[in-house]
This record gives sequence, structure tokens and C-alpha cells, in this order.
Amino acid sequence: MRKRKSYLVIGLGQFGLSIVEELVRLDRDVTAIDVSVDAINKVSHFVSTAFIADSTNEKALIEVGAKECTHAIVCFGDNDVASILTTALLKDLGVPHITVRMDNENYIDIIRKLGADEIVTPQKLAGIGLANRIGNEDFLDYYNLGGNYSVVKITIREDFVPIPILALDARNQFGINIILIQRGHKMFSPRAADTLSPKDIIHVVGTRRDIEDFGDFINREPSSVNNKKKKPRRTKRKDTKK
Repeated sequence: MRKRKSYLVIGLGQFGLSIVEELVRLDRDVTAIDVSVDAINKVSHFVSTAFIADSTNEKALIEVGAKECTHAIVCFGDNDVASILTTALLKDLGVPHITVRMDNENYIDIIRKLGADEIVTPQKLAGIGLANRIGNEDFLDYYNLGGNYSVVKITIREDFVPIPILALDARNQFGINIILIQRGHKMFSPRAADTLSPKDIIHVVGTRRDIEDFGDFINREPSSVNNKKKKPRRTKRKDTKK
């Protein structure tokens, strides 16, 4: 039997607080620490192990059980020094997995060299997501998976003609996969026999270009099985030598 994971969340600003709330909701073992009494008071009513402690102090980390945790999440966004010192100490204490929030990209390489297994840049991710949402009227939400691949949420227009997933053949026709459909308050993973309907909210995975082409077809072209026609793929412009 695998050992039950335990999480140490360090820094209880809005970012850290949201992580604690979600981990508790998932019924995970969570320890939360912060130097602020007010921050600890915010989580003490739903987290049994919350401590006022300075994570840049090795003794304090040991006392709150850092050595026993399987995953530590450092959630400082605006305190680069605290993030660096805390990461170094957690690594020295042998914490198996360390995730660090780092808003200042100048320190990402340092944090990585100190032993961070995962680095999160929420402000950058939020900016990228916002730019993609406002830059494409079909995108309700946007999440980059790395490289050219993303997950995008799209609403189907009201006058859309229902079409079976199998007949749409989105994977072969557009290079994308529909991974989730939200219909009213119901959410489900689609099967070939299911049908796309007006006002459905669909979650699509693929490259941005392919998703844009699919969005154009869904929301700006006639949509029925008989006249289903994919937009021609755009080709890369060849460089010309002068």
C-alpha cells in the first residue's frame, strides 16, 4: 500500500489559501503555515494543523513536521528571498517534492537549481490565458498544456444544427479532441454516439491553430452532417531569400 501523501502549504495569501481549501476538499492531509496570525485564523476553522511559523527558519520547519510531508508548496508571490531560503531548507530536510510559486522570472533558474521540482508562475499564466480569451471571441477559457497544445472552452451558438460526435469526426477533420461537454448543469465525457447541441459548452484539446479552425467551423459556418466541410488548413509561409 502506498503511503498517504501529506502536504505542507507555506504562505497563506490568496494563492496559498485556495490551495489549502482545494486540498481539504479533496480530503488530503494538509499542514498550513504562515507568519501572520490573521492568515492562520482564516484556515484554522477547516484545517486542524495550522501554525504560525517562519519557513526561513530550519528549526521552525522541523517543528511543524516538514520532514514528514511528501509535498511542500511554497506560495510566496512577492517575497523572493523567503521563497529561495525556504526552498533550500526544504531540500536540505529531504522533502520529496517541492512546488514553488515564483512571480519574478529572474529567479526561476535559481529556484530550480536549489531543488524545486515544479515552478508555478500564476501571474504569467493568467496573463496568457486572458490574452487568448480576449483575442479570440470563441474562447471562454484557455489553459496551455505546454508547447503548442492547449485546452480551450467553447460555447456552441444557439442556431447550431445538432450533429453526432461520430459524424463530426473532429479528430480526423480538425486534429482536435472534444474531452468534455457541459449541457446545463450536467457535465459528461462524450462518446461517439453523443450529439453536439446548441448552447453546449465544450472543452477541446489540440493546438491553438486547430482549435481556432474548429471554432470557426462550429460558430461561423453552416453545421450539418450533409454540408460538413473543414476549412482549408493554413500553410506556413516560406521564407524568401533576397
